[in-house]
Amino acid sequence: MSLIRFWRDFAPRNGSPHVHPDDTDLFLKKGRGILDLPCANFRQFVRSERFGNFSDNQFHLSLLPVPYAGDLRRADIFILLLNPGFNFVDYYAEYESRRFRSRLLQNLRQKNHEAKFPFLYLDPSFCWHSGFAWWEGKFREVGKLLAEQRYEGSYLAALKELSRRVAAIELVPYHSTSFAAHKLVEQGLPSSVAAQSFVKSSLFPRAAAGEVTIIATRRTRDWGLAAMRKRRGVVCYRGGLTRGASLGPKTLGGRAILKQLGLKEP
Repeated sequence: MSLIRFWRDFAPRNGSPHVHPDDTDLFLKKGRGILDLPCANFRQFVRSERFGNFSDNQFHLSLLPVPYAGDLRRADIFILLLNPGFNFVDYYAEYESRRFRSRLLQNLRQKNHEAKFPFLYLDPSFCWHSGFAWWEGKFREVGKLLAEQRYEGSYLAALKELSRRVAAIELVPYHSTSFAAHKLVEQGLPSSVAAQSFVKSSLFPRAAAGEVTIIATRRTRDWGLAAMRKRRGVVCYRGGLTRGASLGPKTLGGRAILKQLGLKEP
């Protein structure tokens, strides 16, 4: 897959900003700025001026980029998002938990197909991480229905199936508290172009063939989905729906997920 090949060119280096090499030139054209901020591990971050600066919406390039989550080759439910959020626990998880960092790298390299939970943010062993709290909350009601209708009430079994079948793709792969880099997308940030191209060339045809479901929760226009929202297998959130990006069984996305999973609506 083109998106996986693109990210094979990224290699994290200690003490250097975690930026895909193709993105570096555009960051530099905007002024070094964020690239000049010293990289930090968890302890260094806690002592830095960025800790507790709640108006800071710059990217955290000390953290690994997360362009996608889940098994891109085998998933059949794709959630399109804007960029990975930020929580203090992200630094702790990457720099204090070797297992979590290993799983992040495994996901980035797409060597996660043998994992029990390919979508690592639905792995209960990481229930302490904000990513699990966010994603499990999004899928909880669908997961409960899946457990009831297919697994005799086993929520763990339901999470395992969801983890195998769900993948998320970020328009921009870098963490931030809030997103303030729309111009980077407009100017053709290469990692964003790679994500857009993957959706257009790989996912659209599969959605049209009924193989996968695409749910765009943010920035439908930037994903190139403005003219696709009425196409088979494509769900686009607009207006107030984008803020909460709910995936409950009574939402547009939730109903599409239930259909893809072969479940009855409540």
